Amino acid sequence: MAEKYTAILIDTSVYEQYGLRMEKGLLGKLTQFSRVETKLLLPDVIYSEVRKHLDVKIKASKVSLEKALDEASDHLFFEGSELNCARKSLIEGKEIEGLGKSRIDKFAKATAALMLETGEYVSVPELLRSYFTSKPPFAETGKKKSEFPDAIILMAVQSWAEQNQENVLAVARDEDWARFCEHSKFIHYETDLAKALAYFNEETAPYALTDNLERALNEGVAQKFIDDIAEELNSALSNFAPYQEANSYLYWEPGGSSGGFKHFEFSDNRFSVIDKDENRVVLEAYADITVYIDGDFSLSVYDSIDKDHVFMGSVTKRVVETFTSAILITISGELTGPIENLIVEEVEVIEKPDLIDFGELEMEYQPDYD
Repeated sequence: MAEKYTAILIDTSVYEQYGLRMEKGLLGKLTQFSRVETKLLLPDVIYSEVRKHLDVKIKASKVSLEKALDEASDHLFFEGSELNCARKSLIEGKEIEGLGKSRIDKFAKATAALMLETGEYVSVPELLRSYFTSKPPFAETGKKKSEFPDAIILMAVQSWAEQNQENVLAVARDEDWARFCEHSKFIHYETDLAKALAYFNEETAPYALTDNLERALNEGVAQKFIDDIAEELNSALSNFAPYQEANSYLYWEPGGSSGGFKHFEFSDNRFSVIDKDENRVVLEAYADITVYIDGDFSLSVYDSIDKDHVFMGSVTKRVVETFTSAILITISGELTGPIENLIVEEVEVIEKPDLIDFGELEMEYQPDYD
């Protein structure tokens, strides 16, 4: 291991990259820093940015939920329905208003994050000098004022690290962060969160396990392991319901989609250790996953005389798609023993397709036998 990092800093863009899903996936694996000496840094600027983005997502989700509930009113939430109390609780619940703050506070507690008050580590004169001299992360051209949050974060972490002789690994997808880290003795840059987590597990990674798995897969003698992963993928994708796209000479409206797992292959036979303890390990691998999706569509044609759409019928279409994603494989059992004795506890799919194109839609005419 080339560097010994003592802290990790994650940019807001990375939290967004993983959908702000801080309870699962790679962000969920950050809880490992509550069990080790390595510190997860959470500067107040990033805390506020993540909370703001959470609030926006929660409000958007609430609007979508209200729309869906309104559309279901005739059949589920009619006058006298026993479900009306549940509807009111979902829409008017006070907990929704504070959900963003509650989630990030729980995340900070679960990860034992070190909350940095940036004002204690960076001064306004120092910040302005960097601004007017275009010192990284400020660029020489462009809207430099948008870089103030990044500058405050990085300069504060730089000062904190220097005062405490810490070696920080910063995870971001930002050229300004990269330029700043190039000139820093205390902050180093990485674009991939999975690689960053692998760094922190490298010294004590169970190499016997990963070597055995890679060898067994290359030799074609890991069928039980593959079957167990397929079973977990089947469970993970059982509620797969992406948004629908299509083409048609008729006007169409989506009626919902549902899909499931068909099969998978590893993109390669390499694994990275993302998290571990005495009895379990979480591996990251890449897989080509094939799914089926059934999409329901309502078809109509516009009547220029009545100025209205005339319903023509419904159609259901199935498509099969293959996508590549990182997957997180949680394994327990005798980690240094035979491959066939390993227990695959869970498999998480990191990036599922949000939108599926169902291609051309046409009416399915039934023959008239009369």
